[in-house]
Amino acid sequence: MAKALRQIKEKESLIDLFIVVLDARAPISTYNEEFDAISPNKPRLFVITKTDLADKSKLKDVESRFNHDSDGVVLVDLKKSDAKKKIQAMADKLLEPKKQKDLKAGLIKPRLRAIVIGVPNSGKSTMINALSEKRSAKVGNMPGVTKGQQWVNAKGIQLLDTPGILWPKFEDELTGIKLAIIGSIKTDIIPAQELFYASYKLLSKYYPNKIKELGIEPTNVENEIYSNLIKLCKDKGWLIAGGKPDLKKGMTWFKNYVRDMKGVTYD
Repeated sequence: MAKALRQIKEKESLIDLFIVVLDARAPISTYNEEFDAISPNKPRLFVITKTDLADKSKLKDVESRFNHDSDGVVLVDLKKSDAKKKIQAMADKLLEPKKQKDLKAGLIKPRLRAIVIGVPNSGKSTMINALSEKRSAKVGNMPGVTKGQQWVNAKGIQLLDTPGILWPKFEDELTGIKLAIIGSIKTDIIPAQELFYASYKLLSKYYPNKIKELGIEPTNVENEIYSNLIKLCKDKGWLIAGGKPDLKKGMTWFKNYVRDMKGVTYD
């Protein structure tokens, strides 16, 4: 992270607009406030992605959270064709003062530049490919696909793609769990049992019906969670020698169940 932030700061004088890409399933947890200190006086465009996976009832509050006087926000599903138009229109609006300033200075074709930043797997590369109308950036449903900075030409603007940036420590453990659930952190770096218990508690807090749909009960008490895991394994027929529940398989299944869930926003 330190190296990536230093590289962004080195380019700061070249940048006219900061495009911050956030995941609608955890928009606050995926916002690294370290970005605020880089260039606080330049406009920011918050692109809230993956709205198709988010809790629609929370999207208006999410938009209000990031919609400030000098900044802009768009909520998009990058798989839809109108996403590009929404992003481009807001970027043009935020860059218009810079464009007019350059025109008055005698620049017939102002060179406008934006940097794209966000946590891993937030949709940065997918957005860049949509704006540039070509596969300029590598895309993958996992953290760590983009390895270095690269400039990409889009309509009337140059985009600087950057690797996903996390922060050295989280204010609370729950932030890390949320990032793991949505794929911004590799889940194999967190002990399976720890991830299971934390995910169970998170889902019990925000979407208890998603737990009940499995025939088990929401709770944040660990011995009760353990009992529900045993019941889930028995109900699914996941047993090992001696008829004992296959807890490892149950935890792995639950991790994937939460990862693939739709209609959720954990902030």
